[in-house]
Amino acid sequence: MSLLAFCIRITLAAYVIALVALYFMQDRMLLPSALHMRAPPTGHHAGFDVAPWQANGHYAGYVVTPAARMPRGTFIVFHGNAETAENKLPVAEVFMRAGYRVVMAEYPGQGNRPGERTMKAALSASREALDAACAQWGAPVWLVGESLGAGMAAQIVRGNESKVAGAVLITPWDSLASVAAGKLPLFPVRWMLHDPFDSIAALARYRGPLVVIGAQQDALIPVAHAQRLASARAGTHLMLLPDANHDTWFDAMTTGRWQQVLDWLVANQPG
Repeated sequence: MSLLAFCIRITLAAYVIALVALYFMQDRMLLPSALHMRAPPTGHHAGFDVAPWQANGHYAGYVVTPAARMPRGTFIVFHGNAETAENKLPVAEVFMRAGYRVVMAEYPGQGNRPGERTMKAALSASREALDAACAQWGAPVWLVGESLGAGMAAQIVRGNESKVAGAVLITPWDSLASVAAGKLPLFPVRWMLHDPFDSIAALARYRGPLVVIGAQQDALIPVAHAQRLASARAGTHLMLLPDANHDTWFDAMTTGRWQQVLDWLVANQPG
């Protein structure tokens, strides 16, 4: 066997091994263990209360409630990967201070929620969170998702269009398959993914308010994906953060920008 033939065989073998690893390790890559987990933020805070929240009798995250007024509705926040529900209290406070109840949803196998840490389980839990919030408090319910959580939020809109008063998708993908193809151009990832998590398709029948927030310095999910998602649906509000990246978008959201998001979401809502 020539040296060239030997090298070709080794290269092909390594490629096949990489294909197999990518196929079977998708959940670990997309849902790694949280890097940092803060203590549960339960108890009374200045003007609001935080308590564990249950869906169908099982721990499913936390609920943040304004202390001095009846909530005007409910926001559900879905976090990104390598995070937990505890990490999303700053985001929850934005909507709580505007008078809303906020659920910080947790995925199985993340934070303090037991279960299998897979994309399928996370999506099922996200759908369960919407159903449980609607059953517990009724309408209106808005969805907020960051990164992977934006993908979850988009997917649960499909088939639940009438339940969702509005949605905010932050540093989102247009589809997971599109992002993966850009990151791994040498592999047929569009055919390897267990689920393409196509947000454009998931939102195709949705007619409620939709806000997409993109970070123009985002290297993990380039802003072009957010722009394609927004342009695919007429009436979508696109907010671009010029100096923010995937991890600093929250710091770039000024009070004025958050108010603009709220104005877009509740423009047609009573009171």
